[in-house]
Amino acid sequence: MFDLLKLLSVLVLVLFLLGRRWNLGWVLLLASVLLGALFARPPLDLWQDFLTAALSPLTLRLAAVVIFIMMLGELLRETAGLERMAEGLEGLVRDARIVLAVWPAFIGLLPMVGGAMFSAPLVDQIGERLKIDGARRTFVNYWFRHAWEYVFPLYPSFLLGAALLGISEHRATTTLWPLFAASIAGGVLFGLVGIHREEGRRPPDQRNGLSLLARGGWPVVLVLVLALVVHVDLLIALPAVILLLIRVYRIPLERVVTIIWQRIPWRTVVVIFGAMVFRQVLESTGAVRALSGAFAALHVPPPVLLFAVPFAAGLLTGLGTGAFSIGFPIVVPLLAHTPPSAGEIAWMWSGGFLGVMLSPMHLCLALTHDYFHARLGAVYQRLLPAVLLVGATGGGLYLLSH
Repeated sequence: MFDLLKLLSVLVLVLFLLGRRWNLGWVLLLASVLLGALFARPPLDLWQDFLTAALSPLTLRLAAVVIFIMMLGELLRETAGLERMAEGLEGLVRDARIVLAVWPAFIGLLPMVGGAMFSAPLVDQIGERLKIDGARRTFVNYWFRHAWEYVFPLYPSFLLGAALLGISEHRATTTLWPLFAASIAGGVLFGLVGIHREEGRRPPDQRNGLSLLARGGWPVVLVLVLALVVHVDLLIALPAVILLLIRVYRIPLERVVTIIWQRIPWRTVVVIFGAMVFRQVLESTGAVRALSGAFAALHVPPPVLLFAVPFAAGLLTGLGTGAFSIGFPIVVPLLAHTPPSAGEIAWMWSGGFLGVMLSPMHLCLALTHDYFHARLGAVYQRLLPAVLLVGATGGGLYLLSH
């Protein structure tokens, strides 16, 4: 029980510092030091844990992939690729209700800080025409923008979660697609159903729309084909597409350097290193084994913990990287085998990410409900049933695998 209190004190510090807007990566590194001190890890051994985790091939690969993803997003912003995708989408889709959902989903194809705010103006414009309230606009923009995070290998949180579970990105995608399908169904049922179709609008120019969509979105499609169809490693596919994008649009080298230096949020990379170090220290100090014993003494059913621990981490941090980096290293050792089964992966993942989606500290939720002048309570009236649908899907997959 005393070991459980030690670990809880570390988690309280993590949540306190995150509440003070500290970077998650630095917080996890500090938490690793405190964890080592509380569990009497010798300083030299603790330093070795830091080096082992930070310099491992898995950590370095993960950091490199995340950097390339952020580069691709900023280069598409630089070349107006995102704007072309938006214009092309409106040219292809006749029903404004579908555009209302598909545009945030398109923006969600490229992870970027504050991405929900990028899609908000178009959603607001269409929502005004369709005469829907701010809470529904907030839900549709927020929910569909994040639907991809269950299956999409360009999200840092997805890559981190797969790495912490010891599975490949391909296995994560093939395992978690039912959660993605349930998320889309929840968005349609609790966001789009009940909106009346727009009448009297001029039919779109579909040929021009397809051209704009192709011109803007080909780099994203190419990465997806290389990674998911041809099975080219992202560490090869991403830089290849980035170099091709630079060549096609003739972006000067000086401009590329400026984009890399000034517009990439490097603090995200620190989160990767912090998460992997935290996992290493949890293992080397024996904190996880002690935690497992404490939970056994309290007679908490392991299936409850597999969902509840990542859910609590996600709810309290509002970050997918936070939910996975804090929750997964704690619950994975509770499993009877590794890597986890498909049902266990879905159950743990749904817990972590649904906590993030309900978190009032989630930046996208906080920013967009204010942007649309929506009452947070009204937004939660739509969020809660959608979350329950995805959670029930994860629970069903877990039961089917046992």
